[in-house]
Order: sequence, then C-alpha cells, then structure tokens
Amino acid sequence: MNTTMKMIALGLTASALGACAGPTQTESNFGESVRQMISAQTYDPSTLTAPSAEPVDSTDGQLLEGVLEEYRGAVASPESVSNEIVIGLGGGQR
Repeated sequence: MNTTMKMIALGLTASALGACAGPTQTESNFGESVRQMISAQTYDPSTLTAPSAEPVDSTDGQLLEGVLEEYRGAVASPESVSNEIVIGLGGGQR
C-alpha cells in the first residue's frame, strides 16, 4: 500500500510539473503570421517603431487610384460570392 501511495504522489507531481512546462512551438509562434503580414503591408517600415504624430497632408494620387480601381474591380464584385455554398458531412444526400 505504501508503494501505491508513492506512485500516486509521483504521478501527481509529474502532472503538476508538466502543466508548468514552457510554451509549445505553436504557442511560441502565436501571432507571428499577423506581425509578418503587417510588416509586409507597411509602406515605410520605420513608422512601425517610430510613428509620426503629424497628420497626413498628401499622398500619391496614382497609388490611391490604383488601390481604388483594384477594390472596385476585384474586391467589390458581389456576383462572385452569390453562389450557393454546399457543405457535405457524412456522405449523405441533401
């Protein structure tokens, strides 16, 4: 009986220490894809570490025109998303 109690105590101790383990590889990289995307989409990367307090007075007109054309042409076309979405689960018929 004494050996059984020692084994239970050892198992509980190991479980408690395992719960305090460091982050897994997935947890240590959590949010990295978002940070990478923000970095890739930033026009001037120096503004990420030292942002300016000044308001934006002007911008590149051709750049904004290109952004608007892309938005109007590709992003804002509702007919491309009006198709029915079918999700089949378990191989059954609808």
